[in-house]
Amino acid sequence: MGMRIRFAEPRPAGRNVYDHILLPRLGLPLMGTILRGEGHDVRIYCEVLAPLDRRDCAEADLVGISATTATQPAAYALADELSAAGVPVVLGGPHVTFCPDEALAHAPYVVRGEGEHTIVELVDAIGARRDPSDVAGLSWRSADGRAHHNPPRARCSQEQFEALPIPDLSLIAGHERMGVKPIMTQWGCPYDCEFCSVTAQFSRHVRYRRTDQVLAELDGLRAREVFFHDDNFVVDKRRTRALLQAMIEAGLTPEFSAQMRADTVLASRSRQDIDEDFLELLARAGCRMAMVGFETISDEGLRRIGKKTTLASSEAAVHAFHRHGIAVHGMFVAGLDGDHAGSAEEMAAFARRLQIDTFQLMMVTPAPGTRLWERVSDEERLLCRDWSLFDGHHAVMRPAGMTPLELQLGTVAALRSFYSPAAIALPAARGLVRQAPALLAILARRAPALLARPWRRVRAGAQLVAESAQVSGAGADVPQGRKLSERAVLAMDRFAESLSREERDHLFDALGVAGLRLYGRRRVAEFLGQEHSRRHLAYLASLG
Repeated sequence: MGMRIRFAEPRPAGRNVYDHILLPRLGLPLMGTILRGEGHDVRIYCEVLAPLDRRDCAEADLVGISATTATQPAAYALADELSAAGVPVVLGGPHVTFCPDEALAHAPYVVRGEGEHTIVELVDAIGARRDPSDVAGLSWRSADGRAHHNPPRARCSQEQFEALPIPDLSLIAGHERMGVKPIMTQWGCPYDCEFCSVTAQFSRHVRYRRTDQVLAELDGLRAREVFFHDDNFVVDKRRTRALLQAMIEAGLTPEFSAQMRADTVLASRSRQDIDEDFLELLARAGCRMAMVGFETISDEGLRRIGKKTTLASSEAAVHAFHRHGIAVHGMFVAGLDGDHAGSAEEMAAFARRLQIDTFQLMMVTPAPGTRLWERVSDEERLLCRDWSLFDGHHAVMRPAGMTPLELQLGTVAALRSFYSPAAIALPAARGLVRQAPALLAILARRAPALLARPWRRVRAGAQLVAESAQVSGAGADVPQGRKLSERAVLAMDRFAESLSREERDHLFDALGVAGLRLYGRRRVAEFLGQEHSRRHLAYLASLG
């Protein structure tokens, strides 16, 4: 007999750069799809998409909660609530994988590592009313309160990975709100950056979906925009090249963004010449933005963290992507050993000089399971274990070359300097001039639809303009509860969906960078306006 199973992914505490990105992680949809295939009643709640139905969860036979380190306190609070109501709870994700004893204080079951097979065996054990002592990769608490840690489960093999089903996103409450659809084509990363938990969770052994499987998933998504969830989209360039070519031949080329290394643009590390053919293929297949982990701006810093790339590759990457019409989202880390109080602003200046389109600057954050965590713990440099602060937006360790307060303030100042009003207005002005003929043509073609319900659109547009103007003002702080008008956002989405691919390209070229930078400025302002960030700043100041 099937069980009533509910899954939940809690939202972060407060505001951060990901807070308004309506993208769930794919672990829960994958496990939900597998369990539904086993005959169970499955529903998933991802709180960035839709509120958690607590009554529905309270009536479940099992609730699974997946979290990152920053969302773990919210996961523990929900687990405590459900456990008090007598609902069995299983916790999973990268944090509890490395902190199972901590997690067992809040739930009777903890799935460690890759959980797609562990969860099935756990559900079978619960359904048969037997103890789960034979379930590999599981930690559990027996009736007498003792903690048990079963042997680890072997990593999913290539054959097992290929056998996994396509995650059914319709299992997620509020899935229809996703304008961008997530898809993952591989697990694992062959590199071993000191601060990254990917290899600790998924190993350095990379497993791939076959090209025909990826095409089938893209076909089923029927998405206008896609985000490839792969931690590194281009591991084996021959494999990626074959996938991109197949996408083009099948006519499955949604606009997409993906995470890539800077040296993706190189034909080979030995020759250091640019792989123009690959970049052209990437653009033809629909790549609109490359999300590149530059991390730091010195060769010594890159060597120290194990990045295995160079500053020259970073600079070449930005120019090469731009030549092929691919925007660059630059991801940097402040507070690494070797950084000083001015390093954050130097990274912002580097991003401005290279005309990187959007700039992500996180503070170095040691996550359990990483080599950085082990080293910083041994050196007694951790400032706290309030996991809600481990989101990259708060200084949680003592950096080697500055005070924690200098790291915090320097990072915020660098973000604000990059996302200045001028940095938003200038690309908007240049884009509007460059695309003026195309935009006028679009307006002429779309005028009847735009005027069909004028007053409603005028009200929504006025709300959007007013709020955008407030955020664009120098030094503006946005109250935590303030959000863009839902009607305005929906109206913009509907209008964008009505455009052709060519029209959307013209619109993005005109206003895309300015819009993304406005989003970035808003997130920085929201961070400064939230109470728990203000309290943390006061704590850092008290350290001296």
